[in-house]
Formats: sequence, C-alpha cells, structure tokens
Amino acid sequence: MVNENKPNRLILPSLLIATLSTYPPSIVAAVLLTEISNDLNIPIGIGGQIRTTASVVAFLGSIAMTFISSRYNYKRLLTVGLLIIASSAVASSLAPSFTVLILATILTGAGMAIVVPMITTLIAEYYSEAEQGRVISLMGMGGGFGFLLGGTIVGQIAEVGGWRLAYIGFAGTLGALGLIFTYFALPDTENKGTDDIATGIREITSNGSAVGCILSNLLASAAIQGLYFWCFSFLRETFQTSTVQTGYIFTGTAVMFITGSYITTPILAKLGPRLTTTLGLLGTSICTVTYNIAPTLSIAIIAILLGNLLDALRYNAHNTLSLQQTKAKGSMMSLHNAASNLGYSIGGALGALLLVTGWQTLGAILTAMSLLAAATIQIYVKKAEPRD
Repeated sequence: MVNENKPNRLILPSLLIATLSTYPPSIVAAVLLTEISNDLNIPIGIGGQIRTTASVVAFLGSIAMTFISSRYNYKRLLTVGLLIIASSAVASSLAPSFTVLILATILTGAGMAIVVPMITTLIAEYYSEAEQGRVISLMGMGGGFGFLLGGTIVGQIAEVGGWRLAYIGFAGTLGALGLIFTYFALPDTENKGTDDIATGIREITSNGSAVGCILSNLLASAAIQGLYFWCFSFLRETFQTSTVQTGYIFTGTAVMFITGSYITTPILAKLGPRLTTTLGLLGTSICTVTYNIAPTLSIAIIAILLGNLLDALRYNAHNTLSLQQTKAKGSMMSLHNAASNLGYSIGGALGALLLVTGWQTLGAILTAMSLLAAATIQIYVKKAEPRD
C-alpha cells in the first residue's frame, strides 16, 4: 500500500479535486439547458438528451473499464480520464451545433467512466481498509459541495459570457486542475495490471458476494431517482411549488447529502459497511413512500431531505462495501460504476409510467427496488468490516 512507503499529504486533496472534476459538465448542462437549447436552435426536450448521452456512454465505458483496469496502471488511467474530461469541456464550449455538442458529451461520458472507478480504486491503493470508509465519505462530501456551489458559480459565469464560457471557465478549469494534481501530486502505484485480462472478471463473477454488491447497487441507483430527480417534479405538480421554492429544496438536498457523508465515517466504524448500506436502503424506502403520500408540503419536504441524508450513508457505505469484496479492485469498482449508471438510466426511464399512472405507482415501484436491494445485501453479500 502506497501510503505505508510514500506518505504524501497531497493525496487526499488530489483525489478530491479529481472527484470534483467529474461533476461540472453535468452541472453546466443542467443549469443552462434552456440557454444551450435556444442558442443551438433545438427543442429543450432534445437538448435534455445531453444528460442521457453522458449516462449511457458512462455505463458502456464502465463495462469496458472492467477489462481495461485489470491491464493498465490505475494512476495513468485516472490521468487519461481527466484529460478526456478537460478536453470535452473545451470541445463543448466550441461546439457550433448540437451534433458536435453530443460528440463532446460522448467524451465526457467516456472520461467519467474512467475517472470515477479509478478514484475509488486508488483509495484502496493509498489507504488501509480501516481508512477507506473515511476517505470515501470525504469524496462524497466533496461531491455534495460541488453541486451545492456549482449552480451559483455556473450562473455567475454565464451572466458574463454565456454557456460556452461556463463550460471552459468551470468544467474546463476544474478538469485541468484535476489533471495537474493527479499527474504531479499523486504517487505512482504498485499496480501495473495483469497479463490475463480475464482474471479479475473471473474473480468477481465467481464471488457471489461481489455479484450481490453490484446487483444491489444497480437496484439502489434506480430506486434513488425518486429522491434525487422525480421528487422535484412531484412537488411542482402536487403542491404547486414555485421555481424558487423548488430551487431552495434542491439546495437543501445537497446540504443533507453533505451532512450524511460527514456522519458516515463514525457510523461505518461502529456498524460496518454492510449494515450501514442496509439501513440506508431501508431508510430511503420509508422516505420515498412518505413523500409520495404526504398530506402536506412540509412533511413531503422533510421526507425528501431526510432521504438524501440517508442515501449519503448508503452511497458511501456501498462504495466501501464493494471495494472490500475482491482483490480485483479496478474491475470491481468499474462494474460498480457501470451498475450505478445503468441504475440511474432505469430510474429515469421509469418516469414514463407517469404517462399511464400516477406518482404513487412510480413511488411504489422505486420503493420496492430499494427494498429488494436491501434484501440482496442481507442474503448474498458477506460481512466485510474495515480492518487494519
């Protein structure tokens, strides 16, 4: 383990900056979607496919990374991924048409497919198992702050130079910073890959506990879209919340996720990642049901905010649990990331049910998926407590 031989205080901030580098492209696309669509003369519904494209490419790329990460050095892969993300931000800002913007978004998804699993894998390279939960929780906090502050920063930049400057000034700058810190500050790892690419895959697929982790993460990622995405439309339609009110609630969810990530470390130390993940899933299930049947706006908001806090526990503990399942950590975390992206896509696609049914049906299905994820953890995933 690298930190035992080469202590380096820049490891944690470097990994944190690399983590923050993955969020800006999606924040820019989400906050400035109307401006982007108007400037490129396309319907906003078509413009929204930027998010879908990135998720699909990230899913497919994560599958490819399952094989690639078993062959190549983790730090070098992270460097390549950050270079791709920074390049995609520049390409997006210069896009003369929506077609070119989609091509740039494909680069973004590819970069995320590399960066996200490699950050978690490198945590295992640099830190002992006893420290991994704490570091993963810090990454979760960093991501929460990225969303909390990103909307404001992007809006201010766009006021000066439009959505194109926002891509370069926010996404491009953070991507470049992540690349610089990774290349110069992160120590090289002992991992040089393996000669047999299939070795890591066989180790995972023959491990029922590892497969259970991946499957439960897919189900959990789909289910959580009720608290991450659909809840805001639910509030607008059911309680007629204004755009400003909904924006405040969105900010509140980011604050709660940060808070949940902060308290994950002591909870992980006491309960372990398996139980923490299970309790988080059960808690988010209750919150999803509650906001869907809430008689008042206040109760719905409380359920949504609490659900985001509990999912922070689940998210960070789930990452920690998967990381500890097998020695093929690069392949394992690539599959974990692929499961997340596929789950996000499924959870978003389930919104089509609203065309033929109501919010309660969608909420019930998402809740059932969350409960099934918890059952999968309990039945198939072995206890993997942090140890020195």
